[in-house]
Amino acid sequence: MLCTFHICSAQTNDTIKKSTQTEKDSLALYKKAHKISKKGKVNKWVYDLIFKASAINKESKKETKTSNNNIKHNIANGKIIRNIYIETLDPFGYSVEDSAKKPKKKIDKIGNSLHFKTREQTIKNLLLFKQNDICDSIFLTESERLIRSQRYARKVIISPIPIDEANDSIDIAVRVLDSWTLIPSGNISTNQWNAKLTERNVFGIGHQISANYKKKIDTNEKAISTNYNINNIRKTYISLNLNYENDFNGDSNRSIGLSRPFFSPLTKNAGGIYFENRLATEYFYIADTLNTSPVKSEYQEYWYGRAFKLNKEKTYKNKTKNLIAAFTYNNKQYTQEPPTFLDPYHYFSNSKNFIAHIGISSQRYYQDTFIYNYDIIEDVPYGYTYALTLGYQDRNDTHNFYIGAKISYGKKFNFGYLSGFSEWGSFLNNGNTNQLAYKIGFNYLSPLWHIGSWKVRQFIVPYFIIGNNRNPSEKDKLNLDGDYGLRKFTSRIIGTKKWLLTLQTQTYIPKSWIGFRFSPYMNLSLGSLTDNSKSFLKSKTYSKVAIGVLINNDYLVFNSFQISFAYYPSIPFEGENLFKTNAIDNTEIQMPTFQLSKPEYIKYE
Repeated sequence: MLCTFHICSAQTNDTIKKSTQTEKDSLALYKKAHKISKKGKVNKWVYDLIFKASAINKESKKETKTSNNNIKHNIANGKIIRNIYIETLDPFGYSVEDSAKKPKKKIDKIGNSLHFKTREQTIKNLLLFKQNDICDSIFLTESERLIRSQRYARKVIISPIPIDEANDSIDIAVRVLDSWTLIPSGNISTNQWNAKLTERNVFGIGHQISANYKKKIDTNEKAISTNYNINNIRKTYISLNLNYENDFNGDSNRSIGLSRPFFSPLTKNAGGIYFENRLATEYFYIADTLNTSPVKSEYQEYWYGRAFKLNKEKTYKNKTKNLIAAFTYNNKQYTQEPPTFLDPYHYFSNSKNFIAHIGISSQRYYQDTFIYNYDIIEDVPYGYTYALTLGYQDRNDTHNFYIGAKISYGKKFNFGYLSGFSEWGSFLNNGNTNQLAYKIGFNYLSPLWHIGSWKVRQFIVPYFIIGNNRNPSEKDKLNLDGDYGLRKFTSRIIGTKKWLLTLQTQTYIPKSWIGFRFSPYMNLSLGSLTDNSKSFLKSKTYSKVAIGVLINNDYLVFNSFQISFAYYPSIPFEGENLFKTNAIDNTEIQMPTFQLSKPEYIKYE
């Protein structure tokens, strides 16, 4: 989406020294070999056979680049932060790298005049350091990442400023380039349309508000929803979320939540409180006859987590590695349940859950561009997680213990980014496993390939899940729709195990048109459902082929809209050779996380 960005390295002094020393040794080896090669023809022939002529130049350039990337950390670490200067810039015509650059076009000036610039206090509340702190490069890097993750920040640079008269002190300059935050969006299909308006930086204070209006074309039925979010209350990183929905069929949802996640590997405490009141129309098929029933429920949840450092050595690796212990209590009460003939297995029943987990989490980040956005710095997590989950459930007058385990790992290799996870969990009843769920998945992201002036990435995401001794209700079954399926594959087929494979080729066109960037893509998704009594080899594989283009704007960071068409060879109960529009968005393939958070049972989906 955007232009280049100054990368703030997360290396500590020890790591930098080791890296620099290795590079110096390599350079010394090349120079020594180059010197020996000049002493005779045989020596020169051996040198040319082993080394490239440009080896010294390449290593010298690499050393210079590494030095430039980390010099600001070298001069800042261990010094006292004297002053913090914060400057926020309007989205049009300004640059965080070039302070002399000003908007010249009239349309840029008009756009800036209609924009509420982010307030300095809003940015200050996101910083993990304050005046008179001892400067630590890790806190500078994490603060950049956290500001960059805000939906209203387009680019950010945090730079230490040396003070000539004070060798033990440093000033910090923070420059943030805003994005345009008032975003209209919508969608239209053959039977309904919707319009949505979102403001992601209300009056420049970082609050977000959205409103959505939907209408069915054939029945004129209307639906509205609104959401208000405060993502950082008084520098605590506690978020407040208010949600109100009046949907079709008289359905409704009211919720309020306070949460503080492990927003950074440096976070010690996390937790949350959540309350929800919901009225939903549930659908049941009995002998191919559709039946509906309203279901009312009230839900409350409380959780707390604490992170402990496993090693007191102040290296980047150790500071981002934690032992995490957390506990959750939730209670769901149904004030209106479906009649017994529709729900004979009492899937919709009151429950209380006590869940705890303990595990080791190591999450770090490397920075890349051209992944979900056009030429925008994106923080890609890598690391590992090992966790054990224990729980107790009171439901349907039965009391069951729960045990689960999770392992995940991700790393950037020369051939691309690869991550994987495996999760297993089950209730225990008289020594037998009940409501078992096991899933495994991978995520591959290729390096950025260049085809002429175009850029290309390949995504590969396989996923497998199986359940055993689940609730016989059709509501506790898997399907092929939704986030873990084939988008817009609206079918009644269900099963107890499934596999999915998503292949997406994403391209990035080099040129722009009045700030708009176009990224054509092709997506192939395959999936299959079956019961435990049947093999996948005997089940039908369903597919979806989609082509389209993601359209980004240089000033609308992290926002894109799309034009896409998807072909479905077959959707049971719907038809053959079907075409649908906008069947994919840029959140279909998501990056994993290696940060443990709220304890919960493995989701069977």
